[in-house]
Amino acid sequence: MKLTPHEQKVLDLIKKYPKIIEDNIKRSEIAKANGMTEKTLRNRIGDLKKYGVIEGESPEENYSDEMTLLGIFTIIWHARWKIFRNVFIASIFAVVLALIMPLTYTTTAVIMPPSSDGSMGISSALSSLSLGGLFQGGGDSESLTFLAILKSRKVKEDVIEKFGLIEFYGVDYMQEALEKLGENTSFEIEEEGTITIRTTAKTSWFHPQEEVSYCKNLVAEMANYFVRKLDEVNKELKGEKTKLHRQFIEKRYNMNISDLKLSEDRLNEFQNKNGTIALPEQTAAAIEIAATIKGQIMAAEVKYEVLKQSLPDDHPDLRNIVKEISELNYQLGMMEKGRENELFPKFSKIPDLGMELVRLTRDVEIQNTLFIFLTQQYEEAKIQEAKDSPTLQVLDSAKIPEKKYKPSRARIVIIIFTLAFILSLYYVYFIERWKLFDQKIVK
Repeated sequence: MKLTPHEQKVLDLIKKYPKIIEDNIKRSEIAKANGMTEKTLRNRIGDLKKYGVIEGESPEENYSDEMTLLGIFTIIWHARWKIFRNVFIASIFAVVLALIMPLTYTTTAVIMPPSSDGSMGISSALSSLSLGGLFQGGGDSESLTFLAILKSRKVKEDVIEKFGLIEFYGVDYMQEALEKLGENTSFEIEEEGTITIRTTAKTSWFHPQEEVSYCKNLVAEMANYFVRKLDEVNKELKGEKTKLHRQFIEKRYNMNISDLKLSEDRLNEFQNKNGTIALPEQTAAAIEIAATIKGQIMAAEVKYEVLKQSLPDDHPDLRNIVKEISELNYQLGMMEKGRENELFPKFSKIPDLGMELVRLTRDVEIQNTLFIFLTQQYEEAKIQEAKDSPTLQVLDSAKIPEKKYKPSRARIVIIIFTLAFILSLYYVYFIERWKLFDQKIVK
């Protein structure tokens, strides 16, 4: 059978490279080396088999949907330089990306509410009573107050203006800066009762070293400024509260002075009007005197009865005794009825006078007790108002971070390297499978 020059050339290649009949990788290499496509070489080999010039199945008949592990390894080995190139380029890209990506720095400050102060006026004084707990604030309440101050718009706007965060965040309005600041700060109450203030700042792409240093210092200064601002605002709030407390005590103190004076005047007026300098002693003395007079009356009456047995009715001694009895009865009657400006009170008024005296004396004692208490509280309130001590305790001040928080450059390079390698393997494998599939379709 006479072959065309092209078919003869393919036959010569088969004799020289017999593997090209079944090895599609080798066939591709030989076809490329001789200025033809793998498809053309494969078709010519198929024609020669049809003519009976060479034996065996045509290359198309060797196609199988399943590839052995050796076949896959052969495909990868022949494309190893292409895989290496892809992985190398991806790794260079990963290194460059990791170097130019924005760096994030973060730091924390830890604070806690101050220990409870036992000299807080009425609240501390009433704490010994059964209802005293109603006037005391717990540590949780103090922590929640701190949290509310830190999250307040007033504090955040002051931080933004202090550090020029509108320009740093690259925004135009305060509201946008507030949102950015909220994303880059966090305030958390820990189980131990402490409060953690965390601040974060991010550099731009292609960041110079000056920008990195600025971000490191910025996060530390922002966190410490939050602490100072918290103490400042809390002092203002406590100052207003202490001032109101002092004003209330002062008002009540002045009212107590007026009430005490009024009570003392009433007691004094009552004593002057009723002659009750010392009512119990006066009453005892009056009873004793009345008993003496009564005894004298009874003795005179006995004496009168005795003398009457032996003397006439008009005898001077009897008349003197009658006169004496009459005078004693008069004195006793006056003690029972009483007289104005008398040293002893009237017996008929002693119960009412005693009750009124007890009430007036009690009012004076109550006002005196309240006066002593309010005087102490008033002085304490003035001291508290004048105090300028810190309202919080700083456990850990924010430090300039030594290392970036993120990203992890090594992790980025490893991930991209791994993905590039795996994707390159799949790419080479599926390209070869597609060629085989295309050959089958063409046939």
